[in-house]
Amino acid sequence: MIPLRSFLLLLTTLALSIAPAHSQQRNYKHDGGLWTEVKRSSVAIATPVEKAVQERYDKLSDRGKFMAGAAFGFGASRFAVCTTVNTVKTVGAAYIAFEALEYAGILKEARSTKEGDAIMAKTRDYLLRTADGIRVDIRTNLNPNAVKERIDRSMKRDKPGTTGFGTGAFFGFVL
Repeated sequence: MIPLRSFLLLLTTLALSIAPAHSQQRNYKHDGGLWTEVKRSSVAIATPVEKAVQERYDKLSDRGKFMAGAAFGFGASRFAVCTTVNTVKTVGAAYIAFEALEYAGILKEARSTKEGDAIMAKTRDYLLRTADGIRVDIRTNLNPNAVKERIDRSMKRDKPGTTGFGTGAFFGFVL
């Protein structure tokens, strides 16, 4: 039986190992902003951790791989749900805040100077590059054909872990 601390370390490392898969994809000319920086920095952090987790994971029995996959799938699905809900809340709050600033005339003051226009243009471009990078990664990774190929490869390579991940994700979305 695996001690709880080792099991949690394994799950944490599995969670961190997702980032290198995204960062190794080809860079698009429109990819930029914060998303690109997150992907670049994640490689240096996650690569050594991924190797250590892979060694421990390979030593698990099929039942252990199923349980690790189920725990990781559950955690990943809960993370996805919570992140989505919080993103919607943040966007709604930002919209309300910017409407209040516009109504108060503060945004008009910021746009009335050349310096304010330059800052607004740089901020807009940075946010658009970040959103575009995220959009392209989502479109690439959630493409139904790509998802099917990824599942097929995973099932051939590690059937117990993949089945456990699907089971855990199902329960994570349902609960």
